[in-house]
Amino acid sequence: MGGTITLHGRPISKGVAEGEAIVTDKALSFIAAAITNDEGIVRMDGHPLQGRSVMDKVLVYDTDIYSTGAGLSFYTKWKINQSTPRAIICREMHNIGGGFTIYTGVPSIDRIQEGLPWDLIGDGDWVKVDSEQGIIEVTKKS
Repeated sequence: MGGTITLHGRPISKGVAEGEAIVTDKALSFIAAAITNDEGIVRMDGHPLQGRSVMDKVLVYDTDIYSTGAGLSFYTKWKINQSTPRAIICREMHNIGGGFTIYTGVPSIDRIQEGLPWDLIGDGDWVKVDSEQGIIEVTKKS
C-alpha cells in the first residue's frame, strides 16, 4: 500500500467504517432497477460502475439521483440483504439520500474540502470514514 492522506468533509450520517473504495465521478440512484437489492450490483446502462457491486465497499460518487423509492430500496438493501456500501462519500448528498443513510446508520460524508472526491480517492484505495469527526483517511493502493 502507498501513503496515507487525510481529507475533511461535512458529516451526514454518524459512524465509522472502512473498506476498499469503488469510485466514479457520475451520479447514482439506489432504486432496485439501478442497483440490485440482493447483491448491490450497479445495472445502470452505460454507467462506469455497471456490473460492479457496491456491497461492503466505500462508495465514492458525484451525487444522488434520489427519490423516496430509492430510499426504500436503500433500506431494503440494508435491512434485508445487507448489500449496502460500508460508507458513502460524495460531492453533494441530497436530503432524501442523507436521510436514509442516517436512518440505516451507513456513515456518509460530502463536500470534501480538499477537492473532488474522485480526484483524491482511487478505485481499490483503502478508506476509513469517520463521519463522527468529518475525517476520511485514504491509504493509496500504490
